Amino acid sequence: MLGFPLRWLDIPWLGGIRVAPWFLLATVLIIVVAAVGAGWVQGHPDRLDYATRAFRINGTQAQLTFDVEKSPNAVAQCTVRARSRDDQVVGRRTDIVVGPTTDGRRVTTVKVTLTTSREANVVEVEDCQITRPG
Repeated sequence: MLGFPLRWLDIPWLGGIRVAPWFLLATVLIIVVAAVGAGWVQGHPDRLDYATRAFRINGTQAQLTFDVEKSPNAVAQCTVRARSRDDQVVGRRTDIVVGPTTDGRRVTTVKVTLTTSREANVVEVEDCQITRPG
């Protein structure tokens, strides 16, 4: 006969007394890891993400519209580059600053025009980094 606490762990559909405790331990462990991960993400507001919305290329100019997601009070600096068909960089801007937002939004849409040395095939965000946490 099983003791009082072990009787609770004798769950036939989980494999009985040999499997059920391990299953329950694994479930609790997954919940703890998920909670710690969620807490870490919430505790690091300096996360930064960016995504291209649209681009337009004509002759010696390239125009890019992209979204930057960051903490509303943070400041980010981005680099945009244009590349030709042979993958050579034909234009670059490193001075794109995405400042704090006054309305508390996390996503800011940025529109950039850069001059290219010859016709580009692609214009893209090369990099964005938080320069002042918020």
